[in-house]
Amino acid sequence: MRTLLFHCRNYRVKIDRLANRPENISPEEVKEKDQALEDCVVALITIEKGDNLKVNCDKLVKEIEIMCKEVSHNKVVVLPFAHLSNNLANSNDGIKAMGLVENELRKKFEVLRAHFGSHKSLLLDIYGHPGNARYREFYD
Repeated sequence: MRTLLFHCRNYRVKIDRLANRPENISPEEVKEKDQALEDCVVALITIEKGDNLKVNCDKLVKEIEIMCKEVSHNKVVVLPFAHLSNNLANSNDGIKAMGLVENELRKKFEVLRAHFGSHKSLLLDIYGHPGNARYREFYD
């Protein structure tokens, strides 16, 4: 599992269309075409083949909690982002992982989860301080 974490002043996303790759992708049903949030931590998340979902999702949640505490914000965006790996897990595992992360974070934070399986217009207005962007890899 890989992630990019950003401390954002503004986050906006608009679904353009459903994805048709990688091969065999199964997009979720679209519930919201547009989303926005201010003063939040945005987690771009890639799930890989062979990931231990429970273990790695728990590690990711801890990293997000650390960043939220450091930047003093309680809002989080969970955004599926296939572009960090060429070794992607199947859609079912990807959707399951997003749900695990979302549900665990909801215990402490306001959470917005982006759609899985679509091409999106994305705006990340990232603060310019040290620690505003972090890349992490999680392996069990």
